[in-house]
Amino acid sequence: MSAPNEPQSFTDPAYWKNFFAKRKSPFEWYGDYNSLSKVIDKYLKPSDKFLQLGCGNSELATQLYDNGFHNIHSIDVEPSVIAAQIRKNKERPGMLFSTGDAANLTMGDGEHTVVLDKGTLDALLPPAASDADKATVIKMFDEVHRVLASGGRYIIVTLAQPHITEFWIDHFFPLYAETLKIYNEKFSFFRKQYILRVQKVENKASGFPMPVFCFIATKMRAPMPNPLPLEVLRSSSIRTDRIESTDELKDAIRGEQELSQFIYLCSKKLDVEVSIDFQGEDSSSGPRYRVCVVDNPETKTIETFAAFVVPIGRDAEWLFASPKGRKALRSQCGRDRLAMIFLNRSHQYEKGMDGVKADIGHFVGMLDVRANDSGNYEILSVGGVDVKRTISTGRSEINGGWSVEEITVDGKNCRRLVFLNTMNLVQSEAFLKTGKKKQTIIDLDQLACDFHRMMIGSLALSSHQPLAKLDTPCKMAVLGLGGGLLTAYLLRHFRKVRITAVELDPEVAKIANAHFSFPHSDPRIEVVIQDALVHLQETAKKSEEEKYDVIFVDVSGSQNAALQCPPPSFLTPEALSDMKNSLKEHGMLSLNLVTRDSELGKSIKSNIIEYFPTLYTVLSFEDVNEVIVGLKAPKNTLKPVVPQKLINTVRKDLGSYDEVVGAISNIRMVD
Repeated sequence: MSAPNEPQSFTDPAYWKNFFAKRKSPFEWYGDYNSLSKVIDKYLKPSDKFLQLGCGNSELATQLYDNGFHNIHSIDVEPSVIAAQIRKNKERPGMLFSTGDAANLTMGDGEHTVVLDKGTLDALLPPAASDADKATVIKMFDEVHRVLASGGRYIIVTLAQPHITEFWIDHFFPLYAETLKIYNEKFSFFRKQYILRVQKVENKASGFPMPVFCFIATKMRAPMPNPLPLEVLRSSSIRTDRIESTDELKDAIRGEQELSQFIYLCSKKLDVEVSIDFQGEDSSSGPRYRVCVVDNPETKTIETFAAFVVPIGRDAEWLFASPKGRKALRSQCGRDRLAMIFLNRSHQYEKGMDGVKADIGHFVGMLDVRANDSGNYEILSVGGVDVKRTISTGRSEINGGWSVEEITVDGKNCRRLVFLNTMNLVQSEAFLKTGKKKQTIIDLDQLACDFHRMMIGSLALSSHQPLAKLDTPCKMAVLGLGGGLLTAYLLRHFRKVRITAVELDPEVAKIANAHFSFPHSDPRIEVVIQDALVHLQETAKKSEEEKYDVIFVDVSGSQNAALQCPPPSFLTPEALSDMKNSLKEHGMLSLNLVTRDSELGKSIKSNIIEYFPTLYTVLSFEDVNEVIVGLKAPKNTLKPVVPQKLINTVRKDLGSYDEVVGAISNIRMVD
């Protein structure tokens, strides 16, 4: 017999009579002694006098007795269950079973040091509880308080559904309780008299993937002048954390429930990678950890496992930041399952790798589903928790906190502009080199970003052929300045180019000048601090001579959205029309597109082709970036594109030559 389909059945004695008549064996939805032993061993002692509410046919009382807890009185409303428990435990002297109602206890005041409720509260208080149901639960709380001795503990084993958590907090925590209409002077003894703790337990007895919690209310001798503590022991931690508010406690419970769902999801081999975030003490700084789990698609069972801590400063690299890269990393590590742990620049990790292990190692161990040696796993990395060198930090009103960092990867020194509002967003990256005076300078001749190389490669499709001719006059717009590296490269390698760089954030322009050697004084460059969409609207109305030969769209959107680049506002009919009308007759659009949704990508290309009848894509070597190249000229007016012929025209002195011609080889026409 399964759990009741209707919540009302939980409170119907007829349902339980029928349930226990059909199910003779013990049923441990909420866990047995082994599941609850961590809580029992922590909070209870053999000399405690137990009262178990709603024992049903559970073996918990029997298991408690066999583990040294002999003073146990269990009650239930169903007489047949009590009779069966008496027969089963007749050789255990001192155990007491009797028919009884938790809302009308017959025990004396302060008679018990422990009151244990395993699922009874959940049964009495369904999600759509009536006023009568709530009154019954309040009366049960009243009775429990009466029979519980000072220093005693009321332990509720529960699924902690939101309505259960809310009701429990409202009755045992004073600040909430005082606001309740149903809470009157009759129940004022609860106020400031209980220390509340919540502990997640691993329930393996029922066979169901249900997260189970213990709500532990410790009764003080008398009400205190100030609210008593709220505490939680998370499954990802070995320590009890003090909680400052009831809302934070509820968030912690919801977080533990999400963890349980995640762990259950990872209990078998995964077909796709999955990830989960862990918040720190300051949630405004973003998640403290992100754990991403990648499995070997070729294996049937997980036989090898490891964790990999990605150092701050390396997290934005292809190997760590992209699904393809993470698959490659798992394969390189030679593990069937790899749990990758990402850190956050906005948080401090003073205790290094040992601190990371202490914070999250317990949870990562739960992802180890090997049949043998489970939980004994290796932690891999490519350095410490932080391998970057911070050059400068600040805050922009538009983009929030930022950091300019340096890092060495595969022997190459790089400088990066990082926005701190996401865990893995590197806005700009440049290679460093040693100057004539032995100082470290930005290498403006080489492109560090793959999609910048793709954008330069897309110029092979321009009717002006700037990759072939050094002195080709060309008027360009770069929408999204960033560190200014694409613009600086264009200025250095195309002698007669004139560029308008449009940037929304004035702080970004200052960073480009101060930290990325942006050639702002070059007369061929004009930096416009303006919304790029407004700039397009204005340009579209200008004369043909004032319009552009090439428009580069290098604008980032939300890193958590299906469409990451550009923002959706750049792909509306109005925006695409303005892009088209901002170009000269033979002009070209080069747009960086990032989406992991293939259907969305197809839809976007279909929309663009309405305005640019000849459409190409430059595919990335590594990840989901692709550069969309739109030409205003109709297909039937152009010669077929042969990538190798285009490569043969590229100047050999071009910076990042090999990467640029590699990008050209990946040019494909969009049908």
